[in-house]
Amino acid sequence: MIETSPMDSLATVISFTYPHEAHLAKGKLESEGVEVFMKDEMTTQVNNFYSNAIGGVKLQVRSGDFDTAHRILVESGYIQEQNHTPNKLLLKLDKWTSQLPLIGKLAIELKLLISVAIILSVIVVSIVLLSMP
Repeated sequence: MIETSPMDSLATVISFTYPHEAHLAKGKLESEGVEVFMKDEMTTQVNNFYSNAIGGVKLQVRSGDFDTAHRILVESGYIQEQNHTPNKLLLKLDKWTSQLPLIGKLAIELKLLISVAIILSVIVVSIVLLSMP
């Protein structure tokens, strides 16, 4: 029986739709001394339509090499890190609705949905009442 240590477990660093894209990133990581394994490459080569269904071709590295591989792929431009800046309008909506008794503790998405529904309801009721003879 072969024992595996936690260092031998694999972690997916990045996924690609097509195998040729994955090979370019694999070559970059291997040139930096990181051992890379490709998962689901053959499946996507046989039938490209399966790629999205199975999550693409996955580049995997040993868990201990994950941070190094991620850093290399970011520096190489394979991984684009996004700086998320919150929407000011959503922040104001969140602040305004946080004191309301029923929706104050809900997620901002639900607060937005409920607020839009209330506004549309008021508009529809107003139009109906104004159009009555």
